[in-house]
Amino acid sequence: MDAANEAQVQIRLVAKQKKYEVPDAPLVVPQQLQRYGLSEIVNHLLGLEAPVPFDFLVDGQFLRESIASYLKEHSLSAENVLTLEYVESMLPPTEIASYSHDDWISSIAVASSDRFVVGSFDGIVRVWNAQSECVSEMRGHESAVKCVAAASLDPVKKSKVEILSGSQDRTAIAWGSKGGQRKPLYAARGHTDSVEAVAVNPANTHFVTASADSTIRFWSLAVPKESEDAELEAQDSTPVAKKRKGLNIMTKAAIGTLSGHVGAVTSVCFDADRESNVYSGGWDHSVRTWDVAAGVNVATSLCDKVVLDVDYSAHSQLIATGHADRSVRLWDPRSSDNTVVKLRLSSHKGFVSSVAWAPNSAYMLASASHDSTIKVWDIRSRTPLYTVHAASAKDDGKKLLALDWSRSLLLAGGESGSLRIHSVNSQYEDGPDSTQA
Repeated sequence: MDAANEAQVQIRLVAKQKKYEVPDAPLVVPQQLQRYGLSEIVNHLLGLEAPVPFDFLVDGQFLRESIASYLKEHSLSAENVLTLEYVESMLPPTEIASYSHDDWISSIAVASSDRFVVGSFDGIVRVWNAQSECVSEMRGHESAVKCVAAASLDPVKKSKVEILSGSQDRTAIAWGSKGGQRKPLYAARGHTDSVEAVAVNPANTHFVTASADSTIRFWSLAVPKESEDAELEAQDSTPVAKKRKGLNIMTKAAIGTLSGHVGAVTSVCFDADRESNVYSGGWDHSVRTWDVAAGVNVATSLCDKVVLDVDYSAHSQLIATGHADRSVRLWDPRSSDNTVVKLRLSSHKGFVSSVAWAPNSAYMLASASHDSTIKVWDIRSRTPLYTVHAASAKDDGKKLLALDWSRSLLLAGGESGSLRIHSVNSQYEDGPDSTQA
């Protein structure tokens, strides 16, 4: 068909990044244009010497087809002016390193760009640096480590506690530096089953633990001058406990216990905006909101399958959850209707074991799965931006159990024992309204 006779439509191009703004005037373009043709137009208008790839959004969703297909699908007239927002495309994550462990990796926390905390089923907590060196091996648990968390390194918020780890031995241990080495500062005792998740509040003053005993416990991060509960210590008389006592670890008692879940609580995180709010997920298919100050369950959202992980985004103010039905779900804790899932993302072929929001975006999210892949999502699209497969044959087909995203690094690990480190080069930052859902 001759270009002059091709069906056309008026579009308006808008950008939130000032450096990529073009004149706010309608353009007439062929309806058959897709992302690449639109990207060429933007590059031409900007006069860029080196082409920059862009993605385009219509009504908050990525355009993954031609304009004509979009108009037809949404029953829109070509006589209307279509507004297209464009953002710089994100490059695919690249695996830049892999650190080997002797056993499965259960949990990962990025303490800084040069410190990666890893919990393992061999009962050891390890700290790696960016030069592939294991700089600390912390031994104090007598069973598999199920979760780790890093305390803030902010000098204003700094605590003696640097790292927290939870274990199948029913304790959470706080670790700090003594004489140039990391040592256990205290053991948080009180759970009657495995400690499955741990999270530190943004103020770096308290932490919570989630357990297979169906409870969540709330603790002060401060190091006690002496054991806080002699009764707990006396009750803890197992051979495992006696070994720990040989390390002279003080006992920390919980401030409060949150009860409401039926079955194991698999995951927990703080609300960065309202620090008294904690979110949890568990085997009872529920995502719960708690007020830890009041000690009450203030909201409960239910879904069809077990919740394996939760993460809260301060930018979007949404909760992401990973599930046994291979899906990622997004929830709005501000909604009065607790039964409504804001968005369901399906692409994995196995359990979604871990989810992590990008640290500086309201839209970017990563998920790790038993299918051995990591998927990177922009929640303005229902399809993943990228699926990251294992770079090594050793890791291929092995379950991923843990994930963390910090700045330009995306880390994952699991059954193979490899800590997979990826570089994530996001070329754009959210606009000034990124904190709005």
